Amino acid sequence: MRDIPLSERPRERLLREGPSDLQDVELVAILLGTGTRGTGVLAAAHALLAQFADLRRLASAGVAELCVVPGVGIAQACRLKAGLALAGRLGERPFSRGERLGCPRDVFERVGRRIASLEHEVFLAIALDTKHRVVGQHRVADGGVCSVEVLPRDVFTGVVREAAAAVIFVHNHPSGDPSPSTADEELTRRLTAAGVLVGVQVLDHVIVTNDGYYAFSEAKELRPGR
Repeated sequence: MRDIPLSERPRERLLREGPSDLQDVELVAILLGTGTRGTGVLAAAHALLAQFADLRRLASAGVAELCVVPGVGIAQACRLKAGLALAGRLGERPFSRGERLGCPRDVFERVGRRIASLEHEVFLAIALDTKHRVVGQHRVADGGVCSVEVLPRDVFTGVVREAAAAVIFVHNHPSGDPSPSTADEELTRRLTAAGVLVGVQVLDHVIVTNDGYYAFSEAKELRPGR
């Protein structure tokens, strides 16, 4: 960085010209702040963008993955993760209480994208009233990179407490493939049947990734006792 004239350094350019005129590598360098292990911050930023295919892949990388790149330590990795996570939330508009929920695409755009980039599976339940308006959202369980353990009693405890008439389940696949596993299909059958017993209609189960989603309702696979 010392070899670059002060006026051409990323932070000074941002102050003078605004962020829209800066290249990705310059913005990443600003987020990093400094390099480590004798590597300059711009060199570290170039190495990161060379290591990861695009900004989405960079945003989904774990701290350990980022720290393998020359010039990136834990502090730099955490700053980068925080900055990219905030950027990812700009387009989010989560459902608010009383808002009517639409199609699975709405669930994906408004709720699913928030969890799609996580490195572990999480399972959410969106509680709805008789007119399919949101009355609450619950994070039911956190799992590993390829599975999450969900028990019907844990799922419906919060939903019933909300006096919900219906529910939509959402969970992510860190693998990037939204196709349901055999375990996902079995869980959906169990939860749908349990919903009948407690008087809560299961409207959908949406599996999300960064690139898309799978909705059991669109595949017409929500039949109790199936």
